[in-house]
Amino acid sequence: MSDKYDVVVIGSGPAGYVAAIRAAQLGLKTACIEKWKNTEGKGVNGGTCLNVGCIPSKALLDSSYKYHEAAEELAVHGISTVSYTHLTLPTTPYV
Repeated sequence: MSDKYDVVVIGSGPAGYVAAIRAAQLGLKTACIEKWKNTEGKGVNGGTCLNVGCIPSKALLDSSYKYHEAAEELAVHGISTVSYTHLTLPTTPYV
């Protein structure tokens, strides 16, 4: 590979992709390198934060709050719910 770049950003997490976009907006020839790959072996942007860290953790926390709210707090509005004990979790390709 003989391509030459003005800027090479290592990692496409929250800071990396913003840095790469800004460098490109400023007219610099930019490359962004990321090690994450999906199950097909293709590159996945976002780094740990987007794929397995911060954002998935916050989504799970929000979902568990919504479950609690539906199971415990809707009765004040006249809505009765049935408690479910079955939980199906998708497998992640990054484990």
